Amino acid sequence: MLRILVIIVSLLTVSLSHASEFKYSLGLQGGLSRLYGSEEQFYPFQTAYGARFDYRWAERWSLSFSLSRHQLYDDTTSSGSFALTDADEHALVRFKGTRLGALFVRDLIETGRGLDVSVGFGGGLMLWKTVDAAADTVLKVPGTHNELVDFAASELILTAQTDFIFELTPRLGLIWSFTADYFSHLGAEFHDDVNDVRGKWHAGSMLTLTYSFGRPAHVWQRDYEFSPTRSRWTPPARPTESDSDGDGVDDEDDRCPHTPHGVGVDRFGCARDTDGDGVKDDRDDCPATDLKARGMVDIHGCPTDSDSDGIPDYLDTCPFNAVGALVDSSGCPVDSDADGVPDGLDDCPNTLFGVDVDRHGCIELSMLAEPVVLNIDYVPGSFEVDPVNRERLDRLARLLNFVPEVHLEVSGYTDNIGTAVANRRLSEKRANRVRDYLVAKGVATERVKVFGRGETNFVASNQTAAGRAQNRRVEIIFFR
Repeated sequence: MLRILVIIVSLLTVSLSHASEFKYSLGLQGGLSRLYGSEEQFYPFQTAYGARFDYRWAERWSLSFSLSRHQLYDDTTSSGSFALTDADEHALVRFKGTRLGALFVRDLIETGRGLDVSVGFGGGLMLWKTVDAAADTVLKVPGTHNELVDFAASELILTAQTDFIFELTPRLGLIWSFTADYFSHLGAEFHDDVNDVRGKWHAGSMLTLTYSFGRPAHVWQRDYEFSPTRSRWTPPARPTESDSDGDGVDDEDDRCPHTPHGVGVDRFGCARDTDGDGVKDDRDDCPATDLKARGMVDIHGCPTDSDSDGIPDYLDTCPFNAVGALVDSSGCPVDSDADGVPDGLDDCPNTLFGVDVDRHGCIELSMLAEPVVLNIDYVPGSFEVDPVNRERLDRLARLLNFVPEVHLEVSGYTDNIGTAVANRRLSEKRANRVRDYLVAKGVATERVKVFGRGETNFVASNQTAAGRAQNRRVEIIFFR
């Protein structure tokens, strides 16, 4: 285990990155903690977990906020200081605490090899209670006036912390922290005898995997040489013997010793990423990209436009349009005639609403190449059109109104139930009803011929109900 840890640390210390150049970082942490100073209980190290958020507000200063959960138990029979399992059969009490911490952190040592050291001071709250290990009930102890109170408190703590920061990638880091908390007694109202024997210190060591984000916080004064005769920071004008690329960082500290002249650099001598898009300024063709575009730029640092509609993806509400479609300011297709084919791809951009069109946006005439068969669900002896077929006739009427040169024959058919004469009359009434429906929708009467065919041209057997239903139909044939 020790050998593996040494290998990991060795790999981490040679990693080159700039995670500390970002303003914000968020991490998940896990580790060990214990209580010290109790004269009656012995608390070995136990596992802990939590989260951490850091905000870098100056070149070497940051604010660190943490939330962690600790559950410890006393074990006076323990032979060591570590108890990493739940084998707590000898425990009499458990300490359950939620720790809220806030620290001012100062960068102390920068090795320039991916390993930095910082120290922090601050405080926070420890929300804790001590419970009976068997019954899981809060213990009672004497209060400030000798009354019995819960052995629990929201207590102010004072904190000192040391961080060893291993930078893995430009945004990922690993922080190994050592923390000492002092219980101030503020917020804990117990009798002096209780305060004298209870734990006074909480110590721990945590590993935190962090992810850095936000606009890079690399424009610190230390990145430049100050000219007392000017009111701003200016980069050095020429290379020198100790600074071969003239970027203001001596070669011995320069991680990028061949930076092109005139390119702004960070304190490690590497090109900055002014707009925080992940592309260094020396390769960034769009160095002032909007922060909203972060993660949506190409290798040249410019916002991507996946559908080539002129609206970059970070502003595009509809980022997957067909190439050539006209779009509005939000990147969504404009469809002037609401036929489902966007302008720019619509060969017939003024089609009236509701008319079926083909993939080019033009009237779909293919349905006129074959007869339209209406299997109307007639009540016996009835000739009214059912709602489903009314919708079909509505679409047909809209199409016919666009092609006035097309004429049609409407033929009605029945099954063989009843007399031939009665069936012919019924089929004619049904065909007339379809004709009347189309005329009501705007189709000229003279374009429609009506025939009552009766019990002829069967398309199915009349021996079954399903077959007879198919034979009760109206057929529409189109011609010029």
